[in-house]
Amino acid sequence: MSKRTDSTLQVAVLLCLSTALTSPAGAESTPLTVDLDDEAETTRPEATAIRPRRQLEPQRQRRHRRMALELAGVFAVGNRWYWRDNGKPNEVDWQLSHDLDAVRTKLGDDDGWRFDGNSFDINALGHPGFGMLTHVLARHNGYTLGETFLLSTLASGTWEVFLELAEYGSLNDMLSTSTAGVPLGEAAYQIANHLRETTYDVRAGVGTENGAAFGVVSASAELDRVPTVGAGTVHTGRKVRMSVAVASDDDGVRSVAGHARSNLVGHYRNRRDSSLFVGLSTEFTYRNHSQRDERVWDLLSRVAAGPTVDVELRRGEVTVAIGADLYLDFAMVKSQAFESWRAAHPAATVRNVMQDKQRPYYYAVGGSIDPRVEVAYRRVDLGAAVTASAFGSLDGHDRDQEMMTADAGMTDHDARAQAWIGYRCGDTALVLDGAVTRRGGSMGDAHATTDGRSAMVSVGYRR
Repeated sequence: MSKRTDSTLQVAVLLCLSTALTSPAGAESTPLTVDLDDEAETTRPEATAIRPRRQLEPQRQRRHRRMALELAGVFAVGNRWYWRDNGKPNEVDWQLSHDLDAVRTKLGDDDGWRFDGNSFDINALGHPGFGMLTHVLARHNGYTLGETFLLSTLASGTWEVFLELAEYGSLNDMLSTSTAGVPLGEAAYQIANHLRETTYDVRAGVGTENGAAFGVVSASAELDRVPTVGAGTVHTGRKVRMSVAVASDDDGVRSVAGHARSNLVGHYRNRRDSSLFVGLSTEFTYRNHSQRDERVWDLLSRVAAGPTVDVELRRGEVTVAIGADLYLDFAMVKSQAFESWRAAHPAATVRNVMQDKQRPYYYAVGGSIDPRVEVAYRRVDLGAAVTASAFGSLDGHDRDQEMMTADAGMTDHDARAQAWIGYRCGDTALVLDGAVTRRGGSMGDAHATTDGRSAMVSVGYRR
């Protein structure tokens, strides 16, 4: 793709999410009336004989002064961190002047914004963490979801233009800071404000991956405040979830995985024997696998948005839940084929996040789909899920673009199929699950594929 095509695509991704968040669906203060049908009133435990009128939470008073002071404090701490040791850790990024000419370049030059060369965890965790922080602060100060997204984007842009004065504006930071802040920040905000309505799940288990043993601990928090009777529309974080899992073995931490998800808007409909939810959701995923003899290391971080659907069917003691998401992704991905390509082109100068990096990765756009089904009968749960993603590199606009001698495009795919069976006894559950994975990709004329198999048994407590 050309530089102009890349720029258009990057702006389109950001504006697409911004439009979704700032549409009328993002306004929490609009009253919502729900008409309940007779069937729903008599079949669900939450139903009553009187048809209620449900409304969204009233809009809270915005605290502009407090928000400004809190952002000033965040910027002061961040500025102090940036200039630690007189800024020496960041000197390598100073490719512009330390004056207003740098601002003019960023605000008026098509080439004033580029993809930076920071390490994976700074870009995959640090900037989404900043987006989460500004999002939570704005929400606690009474701003709507759309206003919060714009404030977080403005804060991120201010940092890029003025605090990192001598650096090119970072395209990847603008694409992943406020956008990742929505699923992360909204999930954290909603769970913190509805602790008693949140379902918590803590698990510990052991398993094998490609023949090697490991142990794993995980925790998740899930909040679902979509009405269980009638039909209507809900906005802003009525369905959210956060989770983290850490696997370890004799060599230490084996992998870390994190996930956050929040709905933006949705329509629900409840009947006697079924429930339907169709909406728009946003999601953040982080994965960091360490190198092992039986499997190669891997990196993936993605922020995504797109339509979602969940259907629940009830027949006697059997409940069947079916769902799927279809997402547009902005991602940071390890190239599976880079090692093979590099062996054939040892002298080539490539993009900054890959050149001379111990764990290289690249920036990409892509799409994901994740159909799933779960069957519950008395104390037994059966389920299966498939997650498939495809990514293509965003070429051009590298921080060191003028130094590059090779800019081969990259593609990668990521697929996982999982099945599980669990037995519940009160708040405790015993779960056995297995999964197969395939990671593959290409770079120029190089190709590589990695397969994996794992099985795990775990004991969990759910409240």
